[in-house]
Amino acid sequence: MIWLLVACFLWGPSFGLVPVLVGNYGMNPFMLSVLRMAFSFILFAPLMGNQSLPSKQKLQLILLGGLQFGVMYLTLFVSYDYMEGYEVALVTIFTPLYVTLFDRVLNKECCKLKLLVSVLLAVVGAGIIRYARVHDNSEFWFGFGLLQICNLSFAVGQIIYKRTMKANEGLQDMYAFGWMYLGALLVTLIGWAALAPMTETLKHLQELPLLAWGIVLWLGLIPSGLAFFMFNHGSLQVDTGTLAIINNLKIPIALIIVLLLFKQGEAIGSWTRFTVGTLLMLGALWLNQRPVKKSVPVAESDQPPQ
Repeated sequence: MIWLLVACFLWGPSFGLVPVLVGNYGMNPFMLSVLRMAFSFILFAPLMGNQSLPSKQKLQLILLGGLQFGVMYLTLFVSYDYMEGYEVALVTIFTPLYVTLFDRVLNKECCKLKLLVSVLLAVVGAGIIRYARVHDNSEFWFGFGLLQICNLSFAVGQIIYKRTMKANEGLQDMYAFGWMYLGALLVTLIGWAALAPMTETLKHLQELPLLAWGIVLWLGLIPSGLAFFMFNHGSLQVDTGTLAIINNLKIPIALIIVLLLFKQGEAIGSWTRFTVGTLLMLGALWLNQRPVKKSVPVAESDQPPQ
């Protein structure tokens, strides 16, 4: 679980830094998604040749990375045009449901009561934190829709990744991630070429100050490159319920970090709601990890007389 939690802390500053790049420096969000995935790919590219993989497996990893990170980033960064940074952090509350339901569908299983209650508690806890903290207008709801595509692609990617790695026991994820980031880079490049004015954005890159480039480098190498690897690696070591719930624990973690680093007091809003919501999510994590008591069969000699 520690891998997942550390990844959440590394993601936290992103909710304050991305609005700085998009809002203050006028950086195109499609271009930002390309740069983040490019730096992430550069980070893991040297490891790609350390394990020989069949072409079919490489293609699967490329497609998976394109879905989990590429589609996610295209929709995430565009949402910043319609929502505040703290609103983006708040409107990811349904990811645990997507993770749980998709896992159950693939396994052709019904949700166990304890798992369902735990996940719903995590969603309710996040909902309490975000309640009345959003701008109720058409722009917000458009951003909300984009974020559901973002959350769904990230959730589906997590489950497919777990299944892929378990089906290929000899495959080490540090060698697989370069191929996934390659897929994400290709998807973001296509999005940039199709949806953004390429000449204008390239010209704007030349005018970016050194501080802005430093932020882009940090976002590409740490929250994207390192934290996503840590989160996917950690997902292999926990059950689906824990994975689903920690997807929402990143919300209070991100809000606290945004408050401390960027002095955005409006990020928290009501400390009462924040505390209650966070406690509910922690309670959901405790409930999910609580062992189920197995019923002990009654010995024949101990059975009551008929």
